[in-house]
Amino acid sequence: MRQTKDQQIKAVVVGVALGVLAQGVTAVTSGKMALEFAFNHAWRRWRLASEFPSIAGHDPGNLFWIGMGKSEGRQVACAAWGDEDWAVPYVRYEGWSVSEALDHHASREVTAEDWVELGRLFVEYFDEDEVRRE
Repeated sequence: MRQTKDQQIKAVVVGVALGVLAQGVTAVTSGKMALEFAFNHAWRRWRLASEFPSIAGHDPGNLFWIGMGKSEGRQVACAAWGDEDWAVPYVRYEGWSVSEALDHHASREVTAEDWVELGRLFVEYFDEDEVRRE
């Protein structure tokens, strides 16, 4: 059964958070336009975007940005984004590593390595002063 639009957005928001953390990045700029453009950049280049047909159209970055805003309230997700002066991805489950969360979030269709790749594509869009690293 195909996921609903909301489920697809949630999966991608969590996957990007984990993929960003896997890059050693602890935060990115929280500017709406920068986040949307970074996501659009990554989404156009990610080979598995077609697995999430509800995230389409001329501005999938806006859907991602909305999903980021909802992520802290989703208790069942293994990762989320904090909304501060910076957009801060984090693993929600206490004691879990990024690798463990990636394995938990992965599926047959989208592996942990695939989420890491999407996170890499997302991070590469930003200027260095828009990224905080470990």
